[in-house]
Amino acid sequence: MLLLTTALTVERGDVIVVEIFGEDQRFKTVVLDDCSAYFPLVGVMKVCGLTVDRLSDTLSRLLEPYFKLPVIVYLATVKEPTVIVLGEVRTPGALKYTKGMTLGDALYISGLLPSADIQRVEVNGKRYDLRRDNPRLKPGDRIFVPRNPWVSLREWLTFAMSGASFAILLYNTFFRR
Repeated sequence: MLLLTTALTVERGDVIVVEIFGEDQRFKTVVLDDCSAYFPLVGVMKVCGLTVDRLSDTLSRLLEPYFKLPVIVYLATVKEPTVIVLGEVRTPGALKYTKGMTLGDALYISGLLPSADIQRVEVNGKRYDLRRDNPRLKPGDRIFVPRNPWVSLREWLTFAMSGASFAILLYNTFFRR
């Protein structure tokens, strides 16, 4: 699918096609997770958030010593913006991003589990306490919700207590006279 709309902004995962007007030169590049893309004769550039028109103008200016004709840029594929939610949620995985979405919104939609540790939620490796912080998300953000260590301790104590009860039952049944 080719999208020629110039109002589109470049995002992570997009495939950018660069053509030199009037030449038989064509190049494709993918926008990486760090928002960079490689262009021959130019090198690596940060491109996320640029419109297709702005990127075309920038590349035309940078390639002017090599080509006197303008550069045409379009997006070969545009993926739907998402955020990734993993960890202690009912439905982990990709979640459709909506403008203005917050961390709390994403966790609500994904179904936060009771075993989640809301004091140590991570967004792109940065830790947030959901009781105090509710940052706005960006497309491509990765959220990890860890398990509350107290839940694990409670489960272990429940297991240990049931084992102790069983041991007392055995003692009272077979060894106590």
